Amino acid sequence: MEADFDLSLIQEYALDAVLALGLLLAVYAGLYLINWLTQLLKKKLQSLNLKSFKVFGLEVINVGKQELALNTVVSLVQILVSVAFIYFSLVIILSQLPATESMAEQLVDLIFEPLQSLLNGFMDYLPRLFNIVVTIIIARYLIKSVRYIVKGVVEGHFHFPGFEPRTARTTGGIITFLLYVMTIIIIFPSLPGYESNAFKGIATFIGALITIGGSSVIANYIAGIVLTYMHAFDQGDWVEIDGITGQVAEAGPFAIRLTSYKMEDVNLPNAKVLGTAIKNFSGKNKDQMIVHTEVSIGYDVHWEKVNQLLVEAANRTALIDKDQRPFVLQKKLDDFYIVYELNAYITDPGARPKTYSTLHANILDLFNEAGIEIMSPHYRAERDGEASTIVVEEEK
Repeated sequence: MEADFDLSLIQEYALDAVLALGLLLAVYAGLYLINWLTQLLKKKLQSLNLKSFKVFGLEVINVGKQELALNTVVSLVQILVSVAFIYFSLVIILSQLPATESMAEQLVDLIFEPLQSLLNGFMDYLPRLFNIVVTIIIARYLIKSVRYIVKGVVEGHFHFPGFEPRTARTTGGIITFLLYVMTIIIIFPSLPGYESNAFKGIATFIGALITIGGSSVIANYIAGIVLTYMHAFDQGDWVEIDGITGQVAEAGPFAIRLTSYKMEDVNLPNAKVLGTAIKNFSGKNKDQMIVHTEVSIGYDVHWEKVNQLLVEAANRTALIDKDQRPFVLQKKLDDFYIVYELNAYITDPGARPKTYSTLHANILDLFNEAGIEIMSPHYRAERDGEASTIVVEEEK
């Protein structure tokens, strides 16, 4: 009986060993198949006709980096699949042997207990997740509605009292920003780990960074909003800001870019623009502005003659609008001379410097032809100090 028992036990162990060996061969075959499929997939990726990824004409990711990224992803997937395959194969092998069946149960618990805990946590979090999803959906449709209304106002389909097309985009941007802020405020308490000290520390750190480093950025942004509602200028207007004259090329959220007469780009922060006087040469009519210049002539020349010569100089200037008659103002009656101001209209504000140069040349030519000097005469009385110029009344 003992011999029969020993023989059956040996046969059982032999069968278990053969089974384990067969399972190991199956694991090896499975790993070989995973490796073969990975190499096949990498060859397929090499045959793809990849193109460089560009943003606004700038190459961000070239073909070589794309191939490296794809191969890295495939290799990571291969590692994950191989580890999972080895793990489950090891569980199956150990569960087939009576002596190692308890080890197989421990390996199963090692993976499935955390997964079960994670699943239970996810089920408990579902109400908060539903709140986040609903909030995002509502905010998304509200933002879409705001953008639709703004587009309608800009294109002239909608009209609201006090809501002008030029300020529609800015107003829409403010409302959209407030919707984003409200969405974040509503969502934050529902985020995982919101009550943790780590989350509070990160939020405090970010707030401190914004407070310390973003004060000038916020000031420029707020100033840009105020300038939009002031209607001080539009894109394309010729303006003078802080002593700098140029055409408004771009009115951004943080700065204004001017293009000067000499084709120089000048960037002015919105906060600086808001704190200085803005002179808009274009005004309501962007195709018309007044150029003016002054001359001082002595009282010996009749004012009508001076007016005639100045108007003629304006008429000779090619860039001055002939449909609008130039006019002269007697601006100042000084002790020894009269200050005359010539005003004329031009249709191209960008030609202002050239117009002034040509106009001054014509004034010089005409006054020279008339024999009139453009000068401010001054008179001075000299005294020898011996006799007084004060008249003393004789005693009666």
